[in-house]
Amino acid sequence: MLYAILFFLLRLPSLFEPYWYGDEGIYLAIGQAIRHGLLLFEKIHDNKPPTLYYLAAFARTVFGFRLLLLLIMIPTIYFFYRLSHKFLKSKNLTQLSTLLFLILTSIPLFEGNIANAEVFMLLPTVLAFLIFLNYQKSNLSFLFSGLLLGLAFTIKVPVAIEFAFLCLWLLIFYKSKIKNLFIFSLSFLIPITLYLIYFAAKGALQPFLFAALLQNFGYLSSWSTGSQQASVASGGLLNRGIILLVLWIISFFLFHFKKISKNTLFLSGWFFAALFGALLSGRPYPHYLIQILPPLCLLLFFFFKSKLWILFIFILFLASLFRYKFYFYPVFTYYLNFYSYAIGKKNIDNYREYFGYDMSQNYLLADKIKSLTSPSDKIYVWGDQSYLFPLSDRLPATKYIVSYHVVDFRAHDLTISELKLATPKLIIYYPQPSRPFQELDNFIANYYVLIDQIGPAYLFRFRE
Repeated sequence: MLYAILFFLLRLPSLFEPYWYGDEGIYLAIGQAIRHGLLLFEKIHDNKPPTLYYLAAFARTVFGFRLLLLLIMIPTIYFFYRLSHKFLKSKNLTQLSTLLFLILTSIPLFEGNIANAEVFMLLPTVLAFLIFLNYQKSNLSFLFSGLLLGLAFTIKVPVAIEFAFLCLWLLIFYKSKIKNLFIFSLSFLIPITLYLIYFAAKGALQPFLFAALLQNFGYLSSWSTGSQQASVASGGLLNRGIILLVLWIISFFLFHFKKISKNTLFLSGWFFAALFGALLSGRPYPHYLIQILPPLCLLLFFFFKSKLWILFIFILFLASLFRYKFYFYPVFTYYLNFYSYAIGKKNIDNYREYFGYDMSQNYLLADKIKSLTSPSDKIYVWGDQSYLFPLSDRLPATKYIVSYHVVDFRAHDLTISELKLATPKLIIYYPQPSRPFQELDNFIANYYVLIDQIGPAYLFRFRE
């Protein structure tokens, strides 16, 4: 009961956050487009597998999205408790590890309060590991665990590394290796294959494969290389893959020579796989670390059984944080801001400004957009303020809805051609000297007139 109260108190503020987080804005804008019949990847773009966008389409609003996440995290924490008990045996240790997991996945430190792919994929991932370990004698365990990991893969690609780890575990420790591996691998491919069939039937196989799967290879290294044109060897990805294999081999030899237990071996291998997945892109976003939390929250309680090995793992984790310069969000001020607002010590504008100095301007801008357009009108935003689309309840006029996508994918010509075809009633223009787009400037000068400025945003209306 105390855990439930704590969970509610930690998650409650997330339900009342304003539209401020860029990635959530993209998910909700794409979900909005899906509800209006635009085909994902072909008519509206982002570079993740499809399930997250359909969840956003179902949720509709940032409140709905956060509520959906809250509901999904309830069984996630329960299944983690079950998984923890399998490894720790002790009721007290199980409760402590679950408490740690509950807190770390709920607070803003790792962005557990945000409706990101990494948080959503915890449920199928944790349940898949629980089924894989609990029902080892049944072929159905490999079928269902593979299906669940396949579902997680349609939320975020890096879970494939954890799938690869379980394949290795299966080959080393299980009987009927080939048969079980076939069932496990085939079931893993089913969810993404169903999506493939769906998009192929819609005539959008190529954009689906490119955006949801193939484009991720470029994305993985674009932080290091500065472009989407990348290879597997770019950005140190190959080197990190070799390090992962070496760590797996060292773990196995430590187990073979009875330096660590089989449970420690399993959790270590899982942790290394999850860490590799979190570091794939080399980006320092804290929500990437969410997928590491299940094995990490368990490994910490094996410290007194394998002190040096667990200490090494913890140092490796901390070294990764420093190496890739991960940043984190404050926790205390986040809750102070909400509960000050809840008891009336802050007004709505002061509450929102905690999330960004321009929050009041964004809401004012969204109201202005709604007053100048009808629900059927499309708008274009040259900037990274993706949340303006769901906040104003207006559809984007082009496939690429944020300026960094236009730049990253060199889609300037496509964007201009789509703008000429759609002729959006409003263009919201954020000056970006580092991202020159002369064709857009010319298009606006020829067909639009400046009608207002709200903060840094210029509003241009189409000349009737």
